[in-house]
Amino acid sequence: MSGLRKVAGNAASMLTSDAVNRATTFVLYALIARHLGTHEFGQMSLALTLFYISQVIALAGVKQVIVRAVARDRTTTSQYLTNGTLIVGLASLLAIAGLMLFVLLIGYSADTAAVILLISIGLLPYAFSAICEAIFQAWERMRYIAYANVPANVAKVVLAFLLLSSGYGLYYLIVLLLLTLAMVAIIEWWLMLRHIARPIMKIDLRFCVSLVKVSVTFLGIDTIIAIMGSINILFLSKLAGEAEVGLYSSANQLMVPLMLIYQGIVLSVYPIMCRRFDTSPQSLKRISEYLIELLLVIALPVVVGLFYLAGPVLLLLYGNKDFVLASTALRIMIWLLVLTALTNVLGQVLWASLREKVTLRIVAVDAVVGLLLGAILIVPFGLVGAAIATVLV
Repeated sequence: MSGLRKVAGNAASMLTSDAVNRATTFVLYALIARHLGTHEFGQMSLALTLFYISQVIALAGVKQVIVRAVARDRTTTSQYLTNGTLIVGLASLLAIAGLMLFVLLIGYSADTAAVILLISIGLLPYAFSAICEAIFQAWERMRYIAYANVPANVAKVVLAFLLLSSGYGLYYLIVLLLLTLAMVAIIEWWLMLRHIARPIMKIDLRFCVSLVKVSVTFLGIDTIIAIMGSINILFLSKLAGEAEVGLYSSANQLMVPLMLIYQGIVLSVYPIMCRRFDTSPQSLKRISEYLIELLLVIALPVVVGLFYLAGPVLLLLYGNKDFVLASTALRIMIWLLVLTALTNVLGQVLWASLREKVTLRIVAVDAVVGLLLGAILIVPFGLVGAAIATVLV
């Protein structure tokens, strides 16, 4: 019972943190839709999509390695904290430079490019806070993640409402996002130093190299997944325009709450999975089966409800009739919730059982298929083609 209470508490902390983070981002999207329109909504969606891809590069795959390693041996915490922070700091600078080069090569409009490049500054504080969160997760102290994220994100949405109500535009919102990321990083590092561990004042280059080598597989997985999840938005941005990106993102955002529940439950159990693989593989199997059953029980009623109420829900949330055009895409994409109930759990099983190279092969195939389907379906069918491609992948 104590173990179940601990898992439930960690799951609640992860869910609360992610829910507040995503919910405030969702509210931010809704505020942009109501105050600025579909074009600015699409600009923000595109910028955050590229920011998400760059986050993966900034973390260099080390977060998953740190969670798994520290969960098995907490005495290595300070070593991973110091060297992991150095690695993600350098990787973040490379990611910012790469994003600048990408924007120049693609040739976005000047205002869209400015939005993308401004938000890229947030990669550094995001990466530093991610190292802390990896250690909090490994120590099963996920409540510290909530302590940092909840107040910062609540402040974000309140200030965003005040800015938009006062007539300020998109650039001010991005500055607000950057300040929020910095606040989260500062609070999490303070909690780390106070309650968990302090970094050792020595860089171990040999350890850094070995950590990077182990992390390469995870970097490959995360990068491919990020590109695969974003390829349709990138296609739409070039082939259809920012407004279509906004409609696609508006449908996609409605699935975020349930995805957060999946993530909170599965990530809270992941450290236990890592230890159970070492001691009792059959126990890992039972945990995985129970998780899949639980996620499916949660998913099916939501899928049925959104399928029949897609249009009214979009109108209610965004307050703009233009967004009802995304209802057909939503009715197609909503079935992802059933599929990801399976993949969320089984992906963590592969990682916990040291089979991340299998995951890399899976997502590599998915990425190739997604690229082909996106190119084939988005040109003739636009938004609906993007939704179909997403589900097929």
